[in-house]
Amino acid sequence: MDRREFLSYRLAFSGLPFGELQQVLLGAGCEHSWNECCRYSWKRLRGQARQAEHKGDLEWAAQAWGWAACAYQAASLGFNFVPETNNRNWVVRTRHLAHFCYLRALRSDPSLARPVRIPSDGLVITGYLRPANNRRSPAVVLFNGLDSLCEVEMHAFGNWLLSRGLSVLSLDLPAGLFSRPRYPQFAIEELAPAIADWIGGQPNLVPDRIGAFGVSFGGHLAARALSGDARFRAGVAVSPPAWIGVKELKQIRLRFMFALAFNLQSDEEVYAMADQIQIARMSPPRGKLLYCNMENDELFGAEHVAAFIAWANSRIELRKYSGEHVGTSCIHTWLPEACGWLRSELSAKEVAV
Repeated sequence: MDRREFLSYRLAFSGLPFGELQQVLLGAGCEHSWNECCRYSWKRLRGQARQAEHKGDLEWAAQAWGWAACAYQAASLGFNFVPETNNRNWVVRTRHLAHFCYLRALRSDPSLARPVRIPSDGLVITGYLRPANNRRSPAVVLFNGLDSLCEVEMHAFGNWLLSRGLSVLSLDLPAGLFSRPRYPQFAIEELAPAIADWIGGQPNLVPDRIGAFGVSFGGHLAARALSGDARFRAGVAVSPPAWIGVKELKQIRLRFMFALAFNLQSDEEVYAMADQIQIARMSPPRGKLLYCNMENDELFGAEHVAAFIAWANSRIELRKYSGEHVGTSCIHTWLPEACGWLRSELSAKEVAV
């Protein structure tokens, strides 16, 4: 699957309107650059949002600001085509603009999500809480991958979980892109108790039935959360890496994403940081882990699956799907199953021993 097709599935799932997506793809396939086509899109959508605000139609304004956030995030993904020449400042800037558009959406419709700040050992984790409609519910913590945002991709995943009666807490991890000071973090097992304590203090959330969810590197973080606190009873990891090694980092695109996420300036720093990321070094998970394996995964193959099975032992359930890395093209097959599995595990009265 080529990069344009891969991104088309991802952007469609994230919520970029189909007409805008088509114009980006057609323009980027002709005489215009990817970044230029995304710029046209966000200008149109941003204009719609401002027009709706002017008319007092706040529901439309919120929707349009959310679409504009998707267009800015789409622009940040241009490095998939020329990572060796991409400007890091452009990626960071467009992600910040996606963040600000999302905040504008929340200003128009506060029911979409509530910004939160979670203290943890002198740090502050930022994110968004989206409570389910029922009186009290389990919460699922969503972790970003190396190049995703809780305001865009994780918001889309959250919609599926909310529709199944699960509250959603999307966190600005691992990059900490919108925290001040910025403090990237992959040792989620160390943050898991503080996150669980915060959830336990929310009157509309069940304190000891917490789920975790992530795709790609976010799936690795979800697994680490299960290792860090027993209140994380179940987690879903989709195409997660068991490690980030020399073989994986040979890909310029992955190396660029990794450096950007963790604010690293040289290849030496990238390799040194990546060497610390090994699932085998973690304590086994305390909750159950659903591993969604995409059989055509070109990034993290069978050796990563085997490493997770060895690490989690009887607490892992493996499900296989015919799809590319993270399986966005077949998301309608695995995501409903993953959401149903989380709901079932988090609704169980007792934790399996």
